[in-house]
Amino acid sequence: MTATQRGGHTGVRALPEASGTRTATSDAEPAGTVGRPQAPLSHRAGLARGWWSAPKRRRLLFGAGGLVLGGSAASALWLHQATSASADTESPSEGVEPAVAMAAVAEIKQVKARYFRAVDTKDWDLLKAQLTDDVVVDTTGSGGPVFVGSEAFIAFLQLTLSPAVTVHHGHSPEIEVTSATTATGVWAMQDLLIYPGESRVLGFGHYHETYESEDGPWRIASLTLTRVHMDPVGQRQTFGM
Repeated sequence: MTATQRGGHTGVRALPEASGTRTATSDAEPAGTVGRPQAPLSHRAGLARGWWSAPKRRRLLFGAGGLVLGGSAASALWLHQATSASADTESPSEGVEPAVAMAAVAEIKQVKARYFRAVDTKDWDLLKAQLTDDVVVDTTGSGGPVFVGSEAFIAFLQLTLSPAVTVHHGHSPEIEVTSATTATGVWAMQDLLIYPGESRVLGFGHYHETYESEDGPWRIASLTLTRVHMDPVGQRQTFGM
């Protein structure tokens, strides 16, 4: 259609349609595609889904502030954040070389991991190797006694825990290396003790510990167990280690 001016009046006349020209369409098409053969919509949707392929998913990672990182850049960001977080909870004292402190923290974590495994598997020789000979263990915060010496402590565990299935978990360590041979630590903990007849205790609390490495490997020099919650024990009383 086109407008024409005639005698002060505007008229409209029809223009002939060119053969084969499309005058209307139900689906809008991008510029430059009119008149070109188009693939079926279902096929085009499949191509769009193929763009989000597995290799692309592996390359794309979410970054802070809308930044998209991939490959080594993402690894570097993760390493920076991990080391920054560990510096907040595992702080060496002045005068301790950072490399020495980092090695000490890593070894102390291994000591505590072996402690949990030794208690739950009833491997008393392995447990003794994680403690100093004159270790002091205070369980008064859990309703138990104070032990001086690894042999007295392990004898008590053999008496009270041997009949039970035990599960100990420790996490969120706060370790401070105070010198080349001493350190302190706090561990959040959870323990489950199941005795014959389904008498059990489920507890939550913290280990407050000191560590020494006077004669080589790091070992636990003192341990104080505190509780924030304990479920009812039933017919059997236990102090939970």
